[in-house]
Amino acid sequence: MVYQVRLLKGILEPNRSRYQLQNAEAVTRLGWKLLFLYLLSLLVFAIEGYFGIGSESFSKEITKMGVNEFEAGKLLILSGNIIAGIIHPSIYIFLSALFFWIVTDIPYIKIVIVQMIIFGLQLVEKILLIPLFVLMDIGNDANPFSLGIISQYFLRSDYFIHFFSEITIFQFLIIALQYFYLREFSERNNYLIFLMIVLFYLATWFVKAFLAYIQVGVFV
Repeated sequence: MVYQVRLLKGILEPNRSRYQLQNAEAVTRLGWKLLFLYLLSLLVFAIEGYFGIGSESFSKEITKMGVNEFEAGKLLILSGNIIAGIIHPSIYIFLSALFFWIVTDIPYIKIVIVQMIIFGLQLVEKILLIPLFVLMDIGNDANPFSLGIISQYFLRSDYFIHFFSEITIFQFLIIALQYFYLREFSERNNYLIFLMIVLFYLATWFVKAFLAYIQVGVFV
């Protein structure tokens, strides 16, 4: 069976997509879909940088900055987002696939395809949140679909507020979808696979929280 990489189908029709991928002997349209994900990621991250989404720590320093410092800060944020738009899919698709390949017996190429599908869902979350953040003039910590708002009532640490802000309804859906795919591809214990997935996302949330915690003003 030849499997054609279809990202939207992988999200909306996971049963059929999983069956076809599980029994696939060859894969087509992989390169084009990878290029599409990279371009879409670059565009989404650039738009976030343009509107200053995720740069709340920089916004707090505006009153202390001169015009030149402010413009340099905006350029730094936009440039950083553009670079992140390229690095992020590389890490999420290929490096994470390497991690799951090491801890499971699943062929690497099949894990890459699953990560592409999951990354597509990650971008959908970002796209849906952009107008919400812009129109309501809120940051990621005030994301109504995350645990960030609730955590602010119990925590005083900005770092852990950033951490809980990364845990959204979409992230639970992404974890469930990834587990749905990988558990059928491997003969390993399902609990082990689920644990590896949860540990992976915990690590990504901690890293993202750390990056959000760093104040841009330090570098300007």
